[in-house]
Amino acid sequence: MKNGNLLLALAFLVVVALLMHRINRLQHQVEALSTAPAPQPEVEVAVYMGRIQSHAHKLWAAGTAGNLPLAEFYRHELKEEMAAVAKAGLVDDGVPVSTYMTNLGLPAIDALRDQLRTDGLKDFAPRFTTLIATCNNCHKATGHPYLVMRVPDTLRFTDQVFAPEN
Repeated sequence: MKNGNLLLALAFLVVVALLMHRINRLQHQVEALSTAPAPQPEVEVAVYMGRIQSHAHKLWAAGTAGNLPLAEFYRHELKEEMAAVAKAGLVDDGVPVSTYMTNLGLPAIDALRDQLRTDGLKDFAPRFTTLIATCNNCHKATGHPYLVMRVPDTLRFTDQVFAPEN
């Protein structure tokens, strides 16, 4: 009887030790999952380009309305989106989109930043046209010559005021 109780107690201790080990492993797994960044869904290149197009349109509207602070704001928003493309490591159908953005898009938007800082909105229209030409050159270089951008001829965002406050 004494040996039976001893074996039962020993078996109980083994089960408790195994359960504690299992609980410890599960706690480590939970901690690892809670600190790991959530996987980010892959964003389609067209989504980035749509945002870039929207910011470029608003940049044009602000610049032609003579609103330098708003033009600088949208130039910055445009740069952020372009930088996101450059950093994303995007390759679309074998085309290194991020590399092209790094080599063509970012230098063009940085040049516009420098021009806005130096001369304000002086010669804004031809400078913006140069930016759009860079977009089209990139589209051609990446095998998308049918994606042709142009300087806006109408204001798409009629619910926003682009003129500076006086």
